Amino acid sequence: MLSAPRSRLRPASWLVTCALSIGVLTAFVPAQASAAATTRVTASIAPAVSPARRRAVVVRTIARSTSAQQAAEARVAQVRSSAVRVARSRLGSSYAAGSAGPRRFDCSGLTLYVVKKATGRSLPHYSKAQYAVTKRVARSALRPGDLVFFFGLGAHHVGIYIGGGRMIGATNPRQGVRIDSVFSGWYGKRYSGAGRLV
Repeated sequence: MLSAPRSRLRPASWLVTCALSIGVLTAFVPAQASAAATTRVTASIAPAVSPARRRAVVVRTIARSTSAQQAAEARVAQVRSSAVRVARSRLGSSYAAGSAGPRRFDCSGLTLYVVKKATGRSLPHYSKAQYAVTKRVARSALRPGDLVFFFGLGAHHVGIYIGGGRMIGATNPRQGVRIDSVFSGWYGKRYSGAGRLV
């Protein structure tokens, strides 16, 4: 039996290597290996977002939110300031039952007039009805522009809080529209609460 020359014999591993190099055995490469290779290539092309970039995105988002909140607070402060300014412009006006300005007022007519001018919102022309449509505010949380109400001991009165424990209200035919203390004297004994519109 003749044997083939040693130089013509090639190991099987060498043949497999050649086949792989020209794609002959591509169909026999496991799918998992192919997927893993694709993942590695994709990762090298599209690197992950860096922590610094993520932090920058968070900072920008917070800044936009803060800016929007500050703008809203500025608008509210402007409306409150406008309410106090309108109320002060009516100081010295006459009192007349059932009147809502611009020269004569009763108590709820004055608050109706001020709120309409400052916010564009219409209130009912009655103190208890105004109390019913406003949000309750604690005495310690009062801000200029809030409405203050007095129902104790048979009173039916409302005024515009202007800060410092004082209010502007249409008092009576003798005194007209003036500034009074909210928490002392006649009003202090009858104070019933406060309401907020903005």
